[in-house]
Amino acid sequence: MTDRPEPISRTTFLRRAGGLLAVTLLDRSGTARLFPQPGGLEHPEPREGITAERVLAADALGSSRASKVADAYEAARTWPAVFDGIACGCSCGGKKGMHRSLLVCFETMQPTGCGACQLEAELVARLARQDKPLADIRKAVDKEFS
Repeated sequence: MTDRPEPISRTTFLRRAGGLLAVTLLDRSGTARLFPQPGGLEHPEPREGITAERVLAADALGSSRASKVADAYEAARTWPAVFDGIACGCSCGGKKGMHRSLLVCFETMQPTGCGACQLEAELVARLARQDKPLADIRKAVDKEFS
């Protein structure tokens, strides 16, 4: 005689499956807000002489991109040293290999589909436009995204 688990009802199965699906679909940046990291993000020091030469040009993004996306890339081109001194808060590079900095995100197409990168770029650009020092921008990013 084999021990078989008791069958579960359809309702119980659907509840459990729905819960698993919800957990799977949670965005990492959303969970970061639920479980903040003590001390904030690990911000890199901006590389000396860094430029925006590798940030994707507007024409590379295609004409169908929303203005919010185009504005985020433009901000990265405008303030490359600031973006290079900010950690990306969305874990876009994977569990261990996050992009070196927010600037590196904008050297790829990744932020075109990542609302967290776009929001972080918007915040960084707003503060850079106000001539806030990098330390203040980092604190604001940590408060919002870590």
